[in-house]
Amino acid sequence: MQSALFNIISDEEDQFPIIETHLSFEPFLKYLKRRYNDELLIRRDFLTHVLHDFDSALAAHGPVNNDNIFKFEQELQLIHATLNPLLSDYEDNYWAIGFPLGKTICYGTNKFYTLLKQYKCENQLDVVDCSDAFNDKMEMLYSFILERLYGIKSSKHFEIIHSFTDDTSGLEKYYRINIDHTFVEVQVIGELPFFDRSKVIDGFSKTLNFEIIKSLIPLEMIRMEGFSILSVTDITEQQALENIKNIIIKGIDEKDSYEHVITALKTLSGNSEIDFSLLPFFNLNDQVVFDFKERKTSALLDLIKENNTSQQRIQELLDQFIQNPKILVFDGKEDIADKTISFFWDRLKDLGIQSYALIPIAHNKEIVGIIEVFTKTDAILEDQILARIFRASTLLAQLLKDEIVEFQTQINEVIKEKFTSLQSAVQWKFNKEAWEYLQRIEQDKPKPVIGDIKFEQVYPLYGAVDIRNSTVERNRAAFQDMIVHLELLENVLIQLKSLNNIVILDEMIFNCRRWHQELNEELMDIIQIQLNDFFNQHVTEVLTYFKENSEQAHGIISEYERAIHPVHGIVFKNRNVLERSIQIINSGISGYLELFDKELQNSYPCYFEKFRSDGVEYDIYIGQSIAPDKKFNEIYLKNIRLWQLTSMAAIAKITHSLLDQMEKQLFTTQLIFVNATLIDITFRTDEHRFDVEGAYNIRYQIIKKRIDKVTIKGTNDRLTQPGKIAIVYFTKREEKEYIGYIQYLQKNGTLLDDMEELELEELQGVKGLQALRVGIQLN
Repeated sequence: MQSALFNIISDEEDQFPIIETHLSFEPFLKYLKRRYNDELLIRRDFLTHVLHDFDSALAAHGPVNNDNIFKFEQELQLIHATLNPLLSDYEDNYWAIGFPLGKTICYGTNKFYTLLKQYKCENQLDVVDCSDAFNDKMEMLYSFILERLYGIKSSKHFEIIHSFTDDTSGLEKYYRINIDHTFVEVQVIGELPFFDRSKVIDGFSKTLNFEIIKSLIPLEMIRMEGFSILSVTDITEQQALENIKNIIIKGIDEKDSYEHVITALKTLSGNSEIDFSLLPFFNLNDQVVFDFKERKTSALLDLIKENNTSQQRIQELLDQFIQNPKILVFDGKEDIADKTISFFWDRLKDLGIQSYALIPIAHNKEIVGIIEVFTKTDAILEDQILARIFRASTLLAQLLKDEIVEFQTQINEVIKEKFTSLQSAVQWKFNKEAWEYLQRIEQDKPKPVIGDIKFEQVYPLYGAVDIRNSTVERNRAAFQDMIVHLELLENVLIQLKSLNNIVILDEMIFNCRRWHQELNEELMDIIQIQLNDFFNQHVTEVLTYFKENSEQAHGIISEYERAIHPVHGIVFKNRNVLERSIQIINSGISGYLELFDKELQNSYPCYFEKFRSDGVEYDIYIGQSIAPDKKFNEIYLKNIRLWQLTSMAAIAKITHSLLDQMEKQLFTTQLIFVNATLIDITFRTDEHRFDVEGAYNIRYQIIKKRIDKVTIKGTNDRLTQPGKIAIVYFTKREEKEYIGYIQYLQKNGTLLDDMEELELEELQGVKGLQALRVGIQLN
């Protein structure tokens, strides 16, 4: 212990307002006298001795002040003995007595004085609760004053953290400084100010409005007497963990966040010679990949980069590590029986590494990455160091998980920007291309060109479920609604004419009657455009005028506006009935095709894409290039063809069963096109979809678009008919294959015994088309 006056903050640095403060033992002695009667007898004897000693010293030297403070060294020792446990090792603590507010200390442990003398001029005391340290100090001061004078406690937590760079390790050290004002009395020079508590205290949060308080209680009228107790706690480990947590809160995109985490881990270890690397396990197509661009200090990545022949061994080690995660520590002192691990350690020694630890990091019981701890010096990875590092594992797990989520987000963003929303069967190839694209991006350089996504030599399957005569039904519904609309409008115009006989109304009534006569169901597509222009421009303009200028017209027009409401209005009744019926059919088809797709993927991965219109069309592509890791066999093609035929029969039964639910009964036709040859497909980034490639392959696309209306040779009869499946093909081989499927489905009661072999009319540029047509058992 030692006694010496020491200013924690120099006068040049001090921004604190001048408050009259006096060093005094009186608050402490008053406290002891209050406690005297409540203490046990043995404690009373000790307090009696303390009080007597202080009385004698004060009688001999007078009140304590800056000049005679050192004459009270024995009394200062008694204060320390009174306030600290008897058996505590006081020289192992940072503890001191200071003037009120703790700006200057006068007595303390040797450790406290050494700390202050060593680092006083290097760093300012900083309050971490707020970026404005001065304001926080003021709020701390006023909180203390309010509590003593008015009994008002602040809900805000204040904390003073002192940080500095340790000369030995070169790392940051953090200390929390606690200033205890128990033995400080606050006195008012003059009259104690009165203020309305409701104006300075927020009723909900109990937050104090310090700006108002400062104006009501100027510090010039405050006097403090007594002494403060200062204690310092080493919180380096807690603060290092707090720094990592703050990085997580700010997000992994924060600039230099990785370097800040590594710095925090070095601080946690207490040894600057220990290096760290955090490696998240990015999952790409069920394999772990690493970001070589961002991780500059990783020993593991250095091995992969510098020794390509060890890639397989490294992957074996990672697979083994993921299956059986445990901390691996190498220091060269023990022989390693496992050849894979031994090989890994030998390669690490080639990099100059003296000791190494590999720590698994888990998030919700899932391994999300590793932390490497290694040294290239004689520094030893002691157990207590690894234990401190492991305390950060929960925070590091969240950090790595966030990076994994960000990685997947980046991959998905590239795919969505450059490609489209994709199915799992082909996702792997887009993942790979997106990852390679990200790796080629360089700062301040143009973005690289994205590569083509191409699948070669795949078998295409096409199917279409169409609503029979949907165009005719749409024109008929529109025709019926237009008739209703014109009749309704004519009636409204006649009523408005009775209110105001202006010529424009006669002209509009004439147009309504003219349109009524000219309406033709077969020409609805052309007439509808002209009529909509008439309704939306001319009619709207006239009706708006009458609504604004005639109270009587307002009710007439409001009734008309309700009738033309696109959802509930009578003039859209037939079209809405048709749309609802089509929606019922499309929902039933789409729901079944989703189940159909799941069954297909379980057999062999394939690309399945459907398009909705009046009915549903779909493409299926299957082949070795779509699933290179699973050997393709034509048995999968035959399997999917039989499934397609079966599904078409099932869809026809579903749409037939929905007839009772439809306000307008609609029937579907089922069409399959069999392409015997392999084709290539490429993803078109401009349209975000797959398309065929090459002149011959485009022929497949042309046939698809034209066969829905193909007729039977020598007749005007359409091939596709409700209640039947039509199968279009070119060669006898496909005919024989599908006849076998049909016979099987006829035998089990799915299809009717009415199969037809048909020759089709030539399409533009397409000759030699043939077809099988068979009825479906709908009941």
